Amino acid sequence: MQKETMSDRINLRMRALKLKSKNLMDATGASKGTVSQWVNGGSEPSAKYISLLADVLKVSEKWLIEGGLIEETGGNSYPGPEVRRRVPLISYVQAGAWKEIVEQQFDDWTDWIETTAKVSPYSFSLRVIGDSMFNPSGHGVSIPEGALVIVDPEIEALSGRIVVAKINGSNEATIKKLAIDGPHTYLMPLNPNYRPIELNDDCEIIGVCVRVEMDLV
Repeated sequence: MQKETMSDRINLRMRALKLKSKNLMDATGASKGTVSQWVNGGSEPSAKYISLLADVLKVSEKWLIEGGLIEETGGNSYPGPEVRRRVPLISYVQAGAWKEIVEQQFDDWTDWIETTAKVSPYSFSLRVIGDSMFNPSGHGVSIPEGALVIVDPEIEALSGRIVVAKINGSNEATIKKLAIDGPHTYLMPLNPNYRPIELNDDCEIIGVCVRVEMDLV
């Protein structure tokens, strides 16, 4: 028996939902030629299109990529929390250069995290290193070492939000709470044993942390 392809699954859902190629173009922003390749089996969608394509086809990203028992996301019931997107798990050095490398290497990552967070196509994840974001008070947000943060570069960095930033010419990123006090902007650790970092012209906000995910056992 011939193995089912992603093109087969795309066509199956297009027929079920009575969708045309134009619907896929409008939903994903892909060109007519690109969508034609998906539909006809010439090529598979790249990572930046998968979530948008799964949304318009009303299926989970996992089913669209892997097949198997169909996982529909439309209707009134769900098989479980909806996996909205797969995001690459990257290093702090890669996060520091994210804007420069995302277009060239986005489809080349080997480590991916599935998340229910509704985030933009070029979002990523980081594993927390160290205890500067661990809040020992037991009140408010605390991000322990080993937790995963989901980071969206397209969300506005407002005071009070947890951000990923590159500071003072370093090639590595850091995770801190953004604090804006008049003309001064600081990166605040949640652990009082660490000192705030005042932002200057050499600092860059890379993205906003929208979700923390971690294992309890």
